[in-house]
Amino acid sequence: MDKLPVRLYAAFAADERGGNIGAVVFEDEPLWPDARQRVASDLGAPTTGFVRKVSDKEFQTRFHSTRSEMDMCGHVTLAAFAALRDDQRIEPGTFIQQTSAGSIVVDVAPDGFVTLRQPLPKFDLCEVSLQDVAAYLGLETGSLKRVSTASTALRHVFVQIEDLETLASIRPDEAALRAYCRDFAIDTIGVWCSTYKGLGKVKLRLRDLCHGVGDPEEAASGTTNSALACELVRSRYLTPGASGQAVVVAEQGVEMGRPSIVRTVLNTSSGDITDVSVGGYAALRMRGDVVL
Repeated sequence: MDKLPVRLYAAFAADERGGNIGAVVFEDEPLWPDARQRVASDLGAPTTGFVRKVSDKEFQTRFHSTRSEMDMCGHVTLAAFAALRDDQRIEPGTFIQQTSAGSIVVDVAPDGFVTLRQPLPKFDLCEVSLQDVAAYLGLETGSLKRVSTASTALRHVFVQIEDLETLASIRPDEAALRAYCRDFAIDTIGVWCSTYKGLGKVKLRLRDLCHGVGDPEEAASGTTNSALACELVRSRYLTPGASGQAVVVAEQGVEMGRPSIVRTVLNTSSGDITDVSVGGYAALRMRGDVVL
């Protein structure tokens, strides 16, 4: 009977209850896509990463939600490199992760802090109707301040709303959101509101609705937060400090009872974003084997 090691991690956890659960399967034996999807569906984590060693400094990771394969997942990348370190498959250092969205540089610190250097952002991915989005979220159109789109790996729509009470009151139309994301090739819809704004720094609360990749909502999202941070700088909502650096600290998962903290750092030069990274810790929750 063939088995592969599997680990469950809570990525970006703010406390012992929090974080987004990511499954990591060490693909010591190569799997066909159908087999990966079956394993991901059986495990039931929001996303499962299948990690295969290419060289000492390079790994390939394939990501599957419970329904389908996806190009990239930030919180599972965090979990994957935490698992590689904890299982003594790597030492602290800098690595390349091959994904369907391209190559990602990953830094692993001696204390286990993992930083993902994201691709440079893309904007204005599709036309978004504020009225449609409001209806799909179960909100009045007037409660939405603005809608925008951005990507650093996956494709995101961002919806800014007025306050935390409105954020908590979202009642998504699940079927309509799935169809909307399918029709416009949207991976997630991030709904957010600001809790602090200053020179070079913003704090915010985010809810990430992931119907485009098969999950209603996720408790922590690396790719979504990095894309949102880029959109805030690009739209001049967030002004970088004198050094050209901007920091976004996001609370996420609060409404799900899984509080998480995601920190994104951008560097700019002459108004252009030159690099973006998102980082955090991942805590081991379970280890075992998956039977093929």
